[in-house]
Amino acid sequence: MRTILTALLLCGSLSVPALAADAPEGGAWIDCSVTSVAAFRDHLLVRCAAPAAAGLQGGSDTAPREFAIEAMGPLTDPVLRLAMAAKSGGRPLAILYVRDPAANPAGCPVDRCRRIAAVELK
Repeated sequence: MRTILTALLLCGSLSVPALAADAPEGGAWIDCSVTSVAAFRDHLLVRCAAPAAAGLQGGSDTAPREFAIEAMGPLTDPVLRLAMAAKSGGRPLAILYVRDPAANPAGCPVDRCRRIAAVELK
């Protein structure tokens, strides 16, 4: 059973908290091999090596490779710390993301990026 290391950011179509093992309606978990972490004026962006369809629960065949969150928010610091630890330690980062691209923060392109709702360092 997953242990969520950060609080769940409630937004858009993510209207109920996630159970440790299940993604809430409108959300999905994916395991990410972090290739880069970028900080911009208005958002933080985490890029993954390749889509991991096996880590996607109840989603489509095509998983996003980029995930973002606002630069100033309750999850920004935890996401940054855990993404950097995943990249430097070669560990997977589980990301709970919002499937609906309408919930994307600024700077998160709808064709390849989704909003981060929670992260877990494995």
